[in-house]
Amino acid sequence: MSILSLLPVIKGGEGGASGDKTWKLENGRAFEKIDGEDSLCQAIRLMLEVPRYRYAIYSWQYGSELETLIGKGLDEVKAKAPGMIREALLQDDRIDQVDGFSIEAGSQAGSADISFTVHAGDRLIAASYTVGGS
Repeated sequence: MSILSLLPVIKGGEGGASGDKTWKLENGRAFEKIDGEDSLCQAIRLMLEVPRYRYAIYSWQYGSELETLIGKGLDEVKAKAPGMIREALLQDDRIDQVDGFSIEAGSQAGSADISFTVHAGDRLIAASYTVGGS
């Protein structure tokens, strides 16, 4: 199970990058158009939550391998998760850098809470992701 939360910490510039309009997805349904920071946050969530190589509709570069860390020890998660997250997110041209990783044991047995910062142009997005748990 994974839980992803995104919180913009610095909002720079006016509006979003052109050409990043998409549909807001919630509970498996598309119900309104979004762009800018909302579009980017949704893209980050999807890139981390979609398992890489599982669905033929996505290219092999899309998604993450974070689910392979479920059931692994905290030391292994600390060693592998930052690279997996960077690899997944840097596929998006809007994202310049991912850093500021903090990884701790989660509140649920066998889980790990991962916090990091996504740099996208003049925007910084604080993100957190939970690997494992129930």
